[in-house]
Amino acid sequence: MNKAKYFAAETWASLRKNIILAVAAIAVVAVSLGILGLVVMGWNMFSNMIKNAERKVGEVDIYLSDLTSAEELQTIEAFLVSIPEVDAKSVYYKSKDEALAEFKERFKDQPELWEYIDENPLPNSYELMTKDPKDVGMVVGRIGNEAPYRERIEDIKSASSAIEKLENIFDKFRQIGIVAVISLAIIAILLVSVTIQVAIFARRREVGIMKLVGATNWFIRWPFILEGILEGLVGSFIAILVALSVKVWILDKLMENLHFLRLSLSSGLLLVLIPCILVGGVIIGALGSAYSLGRFLEV
Repeated sequence: MNKAKYFAAETWASLRKNIILAVAAIAVVAVSLGILGLVVMGWNMFSNMIKNAERKVGEVDIYLSDLTSAEELQTIEAFLVSIPEVDAKSVYYKSKDEALAEFKERFKDQPELWEYIDENPLPNSYELMTKDPKDVGMVVGRIGNEAPYRERIEDIKSASSAIEKLENIFDKFRQIGIVAVISLAIIAILLVSVTIQVAIFARRREVGIMKLVGATNWFIRWPFILEGILEGLVGSFIAILVALSVKVWILDKLMENLHFLRLSLSSGLLLVLIPCILVGGVIIGALGSAYSLGRFLEV
């Protein structure tokens, strides 16, 4: 107990003597771990969005001219069902009246988008799903080149290209975030190390006396190790507060207001993320202390 009190008192005294450097080290730890938390939450949110979107990657919409007759519709539908890569049960005809009703339901909170429409501008269409999302391009090509009454087909839409672009953006975001976190973590370790170096230099005479009276190596090292760990822990607590604030004030509002994007955070993410940030703070502080002790403290 006396040793614990001594270590705590020495750690606190060292922090007070080097308060400016300690604050700087804590700030960098907080920034690096805060960015880690934001990157993880952003990655999780956009990953869930992409997973939700990928469910529609295999969907193909074929928009038809209003001049298409019932006989032509039957012939086009028979062709769509006959494509081996298409799930025949998913082929569905949507009339323009049905499309308008669906549009009104989707934007029922924004009646200004449809209440002044005199004529229905939406086309008749067929919707279908491919058996494998990878076959979307081939199915679109076959419909465009081989479908009967191609002059009645005004447009063919699929989400595959949009999802591919979204995944590319997501990968770049993840790479930039990882590089930023690693870079800031290294800077935080070095800054904690500098703080410990200053503390060692300020107490060099005291350390010499302790060695002369027979103090063990670890007895001398522990206050410096605890100082680094404490700086890392304080920084990690600040990072957690920042991450939670961003979640409550920004991410939750984005998910609420942009619900059509299906943004979401996985349940239990924070239960994993918060302990990881705390452990990250301890590791950064311990590594910074270990580096300084290994180079500048001869015991």
